Amino acid sequence: MDTRIRRLIFALVVTALLLGWPYIPYLGLVVLGFAAVLYFVDKSRYFAIGVGVLAVLYQAGLIPVSALIGPLMMIVWGEYLLKIFKNVGHQGVLYTIGSSAALLATMLYTNEYQPLVGIIAVIVLLMLRSILKDREDGSMIGLLGVAMTITLFEDLEFFVDYQTLAFAVVLCAAFGYFAYRAKTIDMSGVFTAVLFGVILITFAGVNWFFIVMLFFILGSLFTKFRYAEKEFLGVAEGKKGRRGYMNAFANAGVGVGGAVLYGITGDVIFIAMFIGSIATATGDTLASEIGVTGGTPRMITTLRPVPPGTNGGVTGIGELACLFGASVICLLAFILGVAPWYVCLIGVAAGFIGTNLDSLYGALIENKGFIGNSGTNLLATLSGGILALLICLALVTAGLI
Repeated sequence: MDTRIRRLIFALVVTALLLGWPYIPYLGLVVLGFAAVLYFVDKSRYFAIGVGVLAVLYQAGLIPVSALIGPLMMIVWGEYLLKIFKNVGHQGVLYTIGSSAALLATMLYTNEYQPLVGIIAVIVLLMLRSILKDREDGSMIGLLGVAMTITLFEDLEFFVDYQTLAFAVVLCAAFGYFAYRAKTIDMSGVFTAVLFGVILITFAGVNWFFIVMLFFILGSLFTKFRYAEKEFLGVAEGKKGRRGYMNAFANAGVGVGGAVLYGITGDVIFIAMFIGSIATATGDTLASEIGVTGGTPRMITTLRPVPPGTNGGVTGIGELACLFGASVICLLAFILGVAPWYVCLIGVAAGFIGTNLDSLYGALIENKGFIGNSGTNLLATLSGGILALLICLALVTAGLI
């Protein structure tokens, strides 16, 4: 059967399931039957497994109907639009239009329309598609990832006005576009940056986004610092300094989580978590990019000299760069009114300690092959964020602030 016809059939079947939703008593079981047909007849096995998992979760009452049908509508109509206009340029734009319209129709029909949820779900699908485009199980992960995103953000019930949401999308899309054109991030990094930016602005405010933007700018600038020398030493950032989704999640994921928690609770301890994690990410990036050019490093666990670029190696100039990076982030947070002075001081300390913990993790864990560089960075930013949160919590509990 022609691929275009097959995709049209998929799209019409899924749309029929959506339209029949109020009248089908066991929709989950019907969708499960559809998944079985996909698996055994059409041989779309990974996609079928994803559909089957969503059907079971829906029938068990664990996800809403928009999380069951929405991802299906997004993928099948997005792919069908691509197939129809396969000779037209800007395929990503076509896929975005198709998937966005499909999700909007689903949410309106099921009376579960939340603009923030819809925007984030579309960005997540585009991000996963850019990451998993060469994997056979990409469609399955995309289905499950978007479904979990819809379920999570619907449960949060966090509402934002249309003006703020539109401003966040436009600003973050522009930032991602220019960062991509400047060859500082790849396509997966673009969608991750847009996702993180929209979440930061809607949950906490645009000034929080500016702080993360400063981290990105500093990291990009110092990655290019004496790049040829670092490349000769074999310690330069790969892909000519372009960073992707793994860098974004490892360095900014904890901070974005802190911003969401602050948006929901308004508690100052989550400001500390955000500042501590971003200060750690900035301090660690600057220490790594500058430190490798600052003479012979010493292993943090033994203080013995090691070759430049060795995980766990530290230099004096790297320590100063770390302190500078953490201080700049916290100073901007104070100037923009994101954090009071005492949280900024906590952030500087947490950033410095978190950066050195990164070196410790590198020496004790990464060098033994248990995790990679992104895993080490994630542990470090988590450590810096949690440390700042705990210090702030202790001071609040003691009535000192």
